[in-house]
Amino acid sequence: MTSNGFRAGVGRVDITPPLSAPHASWGAQLHVLADGVEAPLWATALVVAEGATTAAWVDLDLVIVSQAESDAIRTAVADALSIPPAAVRVSVTHNHAGPPPSAWNWTRQGGEALEAYYRLLPEYAAGVARLALRALRPATVAVGSGESRVAVNRRETAPGGRMVTGVDLDGPIDPEVFVIRIDGQEGATLAAVVGYTMHPTTLGPGNRMVSPDWPGHLKRTVEAITGATCLFAQGATGDIGPGPEGFTSDLAVPHRLGQLVGCEAARVFLGLASPAVRHRHERVWESGAPLGKWTAEPVEEPAPTVAIRSETVPLPLIEQPPLVEARARIEEARRLLDDLKASGASAPEVEAATFATKRANMALSRAEAYGGKAEFPVEVHLLRIGPAVLVGTEGEPFAAIGQAVKAQSPWPATWFGGYTGGWAGYVPTADAYPLGGYEVDTSPFAPGAADRLVAGTLAALGHLRDDTGRD
Repeated sequence: MTSNGFRAGVGRVDITPPLSAPHASWGAQLHVLADGVEAPLWATALVVAEGATTAAWVDLDLVIVSQAESDAIRTAVADALSIPPAAVRVSVTHNHAGPPPSAWNWTRQGGEALEAYYRLLPEYAAGVARLALRALRPATVAVGSGESRVAVNRRETAPGGRMVTGVDLDGPIDPEVFVIRIDGQEGATLAAVVGYTMHPTTLGPGNRMVSPDWPGHLKRTVEAITGATCLFAQGATGDIGPGPEGFTSDLAVPHRLGQLVGCEAARVFLGLASPAVRHRHERVWESGAPLGKWTAEPVEEPAPTVAIRSETVPLPLIEQPPLVEARARIEEARRLLDDLKASGASAPEVEAATFATKRANMALSRAEAYGGKAEFPVEVHLLRIGPAVLVGTEGEPFAAIGQAVKAQSPWPATWFGGYTGGWAGYVPTADAYPLGGYEVDTSPFAPGAADRLVAGTLAALGHLRDDTGRD
């Protein structure tokens, strides 16, 4: 695929938080601060340009950023690159072993450090985008996919019939490993974009180390094999987890899972020809045995196009508790947790109170964001890079939503995932609601949300096709 104006550049900075900030956000964890850093957290930027269009993607090794934080990052990057904020994609890997979300600081300890950290994120993002812009060069694009069955459905019916977040070995997953290869026209590898669908909950409540979990080790694996800077696009992973080894404190597990998915991604990457070629028989070469000698010829293809589109899809909501009631519950839960810690209560007592405090804080967040509303508009952000379209939305859609979008998309190379822009909570499929469970119990959305998200996303993909055509 010839470039003809298509350019790309990548950059990276370390965004590991200070160890004075709270660690993770598990309701069952007994610690507040981390003991150390297993591997740095990264902000990685990809800038792509073609003609008068420039777009940027900032990939963060974090669990969640709020809508306000995402908007601030987009504005800072847009100002640094002189592009519209809508041309900036902000996504997180949904890593559960880094800092907690800013809104979930129910521990009190380390609050100032956490607030200062999130205030700095837009500056980190603007800086890494500037690095990517400075590295911009003529480039080529190729796209492909493979398969990995490391992920496991996590909607487990436990003994006694309770729906828990665990392991359902027979449940559906999305095994696709989506790969975009971007090379410089001079032949050097530039970037690898990898999409996979699996929660980064390998490291659980007992882990006391800052880590990028398995997506960070996927990136490191891909980079070690290919030499390309790797960005990760999380999939629709609301009901998908890392399987029986999840929620561990064994740091070797995220290494191994990241390597397993990363090796498949690297295999796909190395098998892609960029620019594209086809082989034809050239001659018979007499060498004792008659050797069939083949030669590679370039394939003329349209130049890669860059395009951006952002639309909102209104999703139906369920009723939330009154804000006054939600605030009273979190204050009471915090008071009890503080009293138990101050009195030297047992670990099981502190763990139970921590869980209750986290759940109360989540309920308060939902009441503040969705209380009194019948619908909530979620953003669907589309970034076209040559033949590939990256679709990202807020929150945590179930895997079947992503598979439905990909199967019906007018673009053959479509990736769909959540964790892009702000965080809007879980989007379960309608059949999950009668079964209950964490994802359903904490979702602000009504059962019809999944179908509406699929329809709205497909409409946006159709509009992108109408705007730019399909090569």
